[in-house]
Amino acid sequence: MVLVSVPDMEGNTSPTARYVGSRPADPVSSAPRSAVAGVILAAGRSRRFGENKLLAPFKGKPLLRWVVEAALRSRLASLLVVLGHEHARVREALIDLDEDSRLSFVVNECYERGQSTSVVAGLAAVSPASAAAMFFVGDQPLLDSSVIDRLIAAFEASDGGICYPTCDGRRGNPVIFGRRFFAELQRLSGDRGGGVVIETHPEATVPVDFSDPMPFRDIDSRSDLDLLAFGGAAGSRPAEPTTVAAALGLETSRVISLCGAGGKTSLMAALVREFASLKGERIIATTTTKMASDEAHGPWRACQVMDQADVLAAIGDDPDPILAYHAVDHQRGRLLGLPAETIDAFASSGRFTRVLVEADGSRRRPLKAPDAGEPVFPASTDTVSIVAGISGIGRPLDENTVFRSGRWSELTGMPASAIVTADALARVIEHPDGLARGAPPHARRVLFLNQVDTPDRVAVAHQVLQALRARGRRPPERAAIGRLRPEVRICAWRASGTPDLQVSGGENGR
Repeated sequence: MVLVSVPDMEGNTSPTARYVGSRPADPVSSAPRSAVAGVILAAGRSRRFGENKLLAPFKGKPLLRWVVEAALRSRLASLLVVLGHEHARVREALIDLDEDSRLSFVVNECYERGQSTSVVAGLAAVSPASAAAMFFVGDQPLLDSSVIDRLIAAFEASDGGICYPTCDGRRGNPVIFGRRFFAELQRLSGDRGGGVVIETHPEATVPVDFSDPMPFRDIDSRSDLDLLAFGGAAGSRPAEPTTVAAALGLETSRVISLCGAGGKTSLMAALVREFASLKGERIIATTTTKMASDEAHGPWRACQVMDQADVLAAIGDDPDPILAYHAVDHQRGRLLGLPAETIDAFASSGRFTRVLVEADGSRRRPLKAPDAGEPVFPASTDTVSIVAGISGIGRPLDENTVFRSGRWSELTGMPASAIVTADALARVIEHPDGLARGAPPHARRVLFLNQVDTPDRVAVAHQVLQALRARGRRPPERAAIGRLRPEVRICAWRASGTPDLQVSGGENGR
């Protein structure tokens, strides 16, 4: 282990970054290696994203992993990943890439002081034999090794200058700095990066023009990630969704907890089928409460487990989705679920790309109101999917229509036997003690209005969404209306950042 000194706010130095996994370079392909070292800046907190975006799943892999794999396929002589925030979790996401001896890691303990500390920590660990350092950001999942190699070739043809990509007149990342600029980079402070050095030396810049901007798209918000997952780019609109996951924007969600009534298990099964069709997915479904015993028959292999070890043993090498439960209540015909803490444990194990959780029960009513002890959300939940059955609108408020109808009355002010309205459902959806009661504050909220199978129900579903917008307290950031049985049909949907529903081909409900 080698200690790396990073300057503090007064310019003093102390060993505040640690270097992990030093090994001699060992080329893994027949392509000639360059003299350029790669440095990936992966230490930040991702404040605008709301969680560590570098671990957010993108097409089945953590976001950062796409960049690291592209860099390892290139002609780079070595590759350093500068870690900081949640460094152990980020390191774990890349653990199997250690087979490439060019890869090593720096932990920057001063990452809170700004990007400059990560630049300094990375440079301190670059080999003296390197002619240049190529700085990457960790949130460009479409970056390709051919792009990296083209930039390296441009640098090799220069006199050791500063090489960067441009597209439509805009400078992008990654950027190569010749060794003669290392001293200036090491004097950076605060939340400044290499842009300051580029602007100081315009005569040394070597811009490389690219016609396609997609490899250089970075991720600031979850909606940016959703758009890339749809195949779009920042400022564009997603194409019409063909799946429930696309309509609800769940492509980048990893731990999805479902609550509400009127089709939770049907939605979970639909999502399991869709995710299972993607390459490299490992999926587990479960509940923190109870499920009907007949739900063991679905797009999964049902497994009775006691704890995380049992779960991991149950999956073995079988890539098929599993449904995990703790025990069976034969008298009531129920599968008993797992504690939220157990679900958090195997969600963090890295063995699953998706974890889907039923967080409450509804006794197969179209609507419900939660009591004081539910829903039960795992802390690792990143997306809460609220479900409601539109067939309950227009029916009397009683236990045949609404599970816990008395609680519904308390939340909405409706008397018993009154006709349930679209506005009343909107109140229960957005109320702090409503359907998503107790959800982790960082979790996204999406809404699926189910049982929309006639033109009248399409109109009612639109009324619910209009009422949610009018109330404005905390409407779900995405919503879709449709049906899950006998086959999945999406009638309309609302994408992140767009106020209006987008109409799909099935709006008439037929």
